[in-house]
Amino acid sequence: MLINRKFFPKILPENEITYFAHLEGVLSSVDELASLQITKTQESYTFRLAPSLPKYNNLLLEEIFKLHNIFNIRLEVSKSIKSTGTIVFKINL
Repeated sequence: MLINRKFFPKILPENEITYFAHLEGVLSSVDELASLQITKTQESYTFRLAPSLPKYNNLLLEEIFKLHNIFNIRLEVSKSIKSTGTIVFKINL
């Protein structure tokens, strides 16, 4: 899985490192050839996930929701998943 991080600080808090490791593990278990771009802003993390094949979209969404429900993290998910072929979601800080 290819992960591109933008505007990340040099040192991340331990809980964020753990979260990103879990997220990468979950996404890689469904589609190991997907690419993920994570952009950090002052108020949020924005994730743009491009699956290797469109057939993985529903499985990836299901696993993303399961993971975030376990951690009790609220997501803002883009509505244009089918038209763009990518999954975009955001976590407000």
